[in-house]
Amino acid sequence: MLTEFLWLTALTLNEDEREALRGEINEWVKCFLPKLERESTRTDKCRLVASVERHEFGDDVSRHHVTDWRFFKFVGKKSLLFDEKKKMLKEFKATTVQKKILRRNPSLLDVFIGRSEIKEENGEWKLDNQVKGKLISEGGEALVFSEKFGGHEMAVRVQIFDPILFTKKLGADQITLKTHLISGELNPAIRA
Repeated sequence: MLTEFLWLTALTLNEDEREALRGEINEWVKCFLPKLERESTRTDKCRLVASVERHEFGDDVSRHHVTDWRFFKFVGKKSLLFDEKKKMLKEFKATTVQKKILRRNPSLLDVFIGRSEIKEENGEWKLDNQVKGKLISEGGEALVFSEKFGGHEMAVRVQIFDPILFTKKLGADQITLKTHLISGELNPAIRA
């Protein structure tokens, strides 16, 4: 899961102030995440397809061919991508999430799984009234809340990779997060 905190006020803070506010945000997250709950309609197979879709395959010469994959298969310790004719395109390293799914559901091992076998997520957030009162926007995989940090009201965006992270199957203590503060530096490519 990626949790982004967008702060316009952070542009005016020095490094020490930014780190202090980052600490305040991280403490808030520990208290706030357990309040988020969601239903998920995705199966383990869907989660596996989504994880392969988002996999970084590197920048080797065959990368343009890798984007054309249609099937994948996990065989033993090997993870393999295939084209529409089931010709192998690439071997890749399975992620921690993929390994966890396969341990939980070994019937997904050694079978061709199609890229198109992913089902749409139709689950809904189950938010209590306190959390609903802070909600600015909800859509897709993200929620945006209003929250105060250091006397400043800010927008907090919570974006999830997989809705199972907020179901009763997993707890908030198993979620990895990263706090991003907006930087005052411009991207050199944007400067003209």
